[in-house]
Amino acid sequence: MKNKIEFNGYILNGSVSSARSQCGKKNCACKAKKPKLHGTYYRWTGIIAGKRTTKTITPEMAIECRTRIKNYKKLKKQLDLILEQALKEALWTTDFNR
Repeated sequence: MKNKIEFNGYILNGSVSSARSQCGKKNCACKAKKPKLHGTYYRWTGIIAGKRTTKTITPEMAIECRTRIKNYKKLKKQLDLILEQALKEALWTTDFNR
């Protein structure tokens, strides 16, 4: 196995979710017996500076975020395979004095 990562593109950790919701106005259509909810709203959730963070994003941004998250997962899988191989070849598994 080669210890080389092949990658081209942008990456992003986290996930994208979507939701529809009610507002706080008493007489809004979103409060009716058959509610007409507001949205669809898209949100990215991930880690920034060690803290879980959620950002509201546009539908176009949601598409791009999902692509970048897929790229991140592919890159992480490659790195995990390299690490797995490195652990098989770790100093404590070989004759270090050779």
